[in-house]
Amino acid sequence: MSYHRIVVGVMALAGVASMSPAGAQQPGMMQGGHQQHMQQHMGQMQDMMRQMSDMGRRTQQMQQQMKQQMGPMGQIRGSQMSAGHAAMPAMAEHMSSMTKEMKGFMEQMQTMSKDQAMMKDRAMQHDMDDMQGNVAAMAKDMGKTLQTMEQMQKRTGAAPRSGKP
Repeated sequence: MSYHRIVVGVMALAGVASMSPAGAQQPGMMQGGHQQHMQQHMGQMQDMMRQMSDMGRRTQQMQQQMKQQMGPMGQIRGSQMSAGHAAMPAMAEHMSSMTKEMKGFMEQMQTMSKDQAMMKDRAMQHDMDDMQGNVAAMAKDMGKTLQTMEQMQKRTGAAPRSGKP
């Protein structure tokens, strides 16, 4: 027998074995594992959505504080704002928009995750897990960015003004 025939025979045997009941998982075990995976996935999505809601609340609070600090015509406590200081409220507005969009994206991911027909496909499960990991990393980075923005916002009262030493 040639090497090629042996390899083809082994591959065919492996294919048949994986399709037989002995080579497959029992339906109850597969269903239970799938349910557990889905519950874990949904719990993680809920946590991320709570984080996004918290970031949205903090961003709105930051925007309100900036509006209070700013007087008419772009002034902070009686002095003209520098271009950098003037950009901060716009940054807070963009961050607020991003948190709203991320939360909406997560809600759509959650809807997809609840679709049992869609999630029966292992490749789809894997893709959803990858996407959840990527979204979690983005949410973490957004949280760090928001912390930095809050820190900068606290410093605006002590920051140098344009044209003033």
